Amino acid sequence: MILNKKQDWRISFDKFVNASQNKLFEWGTWDCILFTDAMIKKLTGKNLLPKQWKWTNKEEAMKAIKKYGKGKGLAAAIDNAVDKVQGIYRIDPMFMTKGDFLVYKEETELTAIFDGFKILCPNSDDGLIVKDPITVEILAVWRIDG
Repeated sequence: MILNKKQDWRISFDKFVNASQNKLFEWGTWDCILFTDAMIKKLTGKNLLPKQWKWTNKEEAMKAIKKYGKGKGLAAAIDNAVDKVQGIYRIDPMFMTKGDFLVYKEETELTAIFDGFKILCPNSDDGLIVKDPITVEILAVWRIDG
């Protein structure tokens, strides 16, 4: 599979963020991984998330991450999915730009998107939460060609 951003991806990104602002986090429906994959689909027209990655609660999600990351965490699981795709690659976190996606660590590892200024991720209380990238430990960042 080849992933490339659509010509109007910046407009699609902004529309996606606006439409996602009040959607609350829910395991297996709108969690950080599904949120990030939905953004990727908006920008490219294709999902990155393999179809077999499914869960309905935190325990199932953690088992899936452990399985697909071969015990090495969420960033490794994404790397394993990305290895099967052309047009997507890891970048140095210092060079993140709008449309990149990442894994960062708080109590657990989380996926998020970068809007050019802040990190965005769904939350069960507020919809999208916004974090300054200098306040979190960024483990990995990926960019899609385009």
